[in-house]
Amino acid sequence: MSDQKTPELTFDDVIRAHNRIRDHIEYTGIISNKKLDEELGAKVFFKMEDVQKTKSFKARGAFSAILAYQETHGKLPEKIVAQSSGNHAQGVAYAGKILDIPVLIYMANNVSLFKIAATKILGAKIVLCEKRSEANRLAEEKQKEGYFFIHPSDNDDVIAGQGTATLEALNEIGEVDAIFAPCGGGGLVVGCYLASLNQTKLPKVFGCEPLKANDAAISLREGKIFSFEDSPETVADGAKTLSISQRCFEYLKKTAGILEIPEEQIIYWRERVREVLNHKIELTSALAIAGVAQYMKKNPQLENQKFLVIISGGNFSGYVL
Repeated sequence: MSDQKTPELTFDDVIRAHNRIRDHIEYTGIISNKKLDEELGAKVFFKMEDVQKTKSFKARGAFSAILAYQETHGKLPEKIVAQSSGNHAQGVAYAGKILDIPVLIYMANNVSLFKIAATKILGAKIVLCEKRSEANRLAEEKQKEGYFFIHPSDNDDVIAGQGTATLEALNEIGEVDAIFAPCGGGGLVVGCYLASLNQTKLPKVFGCEPLKANDAAISLREGKIFSFEDSPETVADGAKTLSISQRCFEYLKKTAGILEIPEEQIIYWRERVREVLNHKIELTSALAIAGVAQYMKKNPQLENQKFLVIISGGNFSGYVL
């Protein structure tokens, strides 16, 4: 795993990440819609990271990790390596392009062809592997050759960077009752939790995960990290992680938990958002909205509570639906 500082992350780490990256990322907007509020039974505010650099929140963590390296070492890294299913790859590749650093990305060969092409356009070199586990291993081994390895979620500076999306949103809309975000490796959800820690009344933070790729939910239920042997089959390709890291696991224990979303609900809410908000979000993003729908169905007495939903990205997967 990546060699990171050990002290527990705090709200102040998210503030530092925000100050570090704000000149390199977009301040993305908030959207609300009465029709969706009525359908969901809550006052929902959508943080639209689908219009972020490279159409994903991942650029936040990439810039945060690279610029934190510069703060520590007094210089930028000479070369960067990462492993990714797509959005992290694009975020790292974009940051490398802007900061003029060569980037090498390892990917499993079943990732979205669109995301492979988009990453290549940004100048990164890509190596495709048979399995996600092989991509993970090879990327980590490159550290021995002087590469700066940026893990998608098992990295304090990445997590703090991901939390800046929630920080921006809460600064704009004020306190909320709950926050919903897609859960793949867990870094975004942990970032949401950290960014909420200065609220007067701490909101519930929910990770939203495909039922078919529910390693985080299983891990929390069993009290130990569960890992898939190979990439699980789900339309939400950004959540095809094999497992969460020990780092993220410790923080996820402090959240309100993981909501497990069936495939048909992921697809329904992606299409519903496209109809109502006129935004072509990716299927992974729809996990968070489906999470709200599931939560409110089980808790109708909470009608009209105020929720923040992180729309994590707008890149298309290889699925045509």
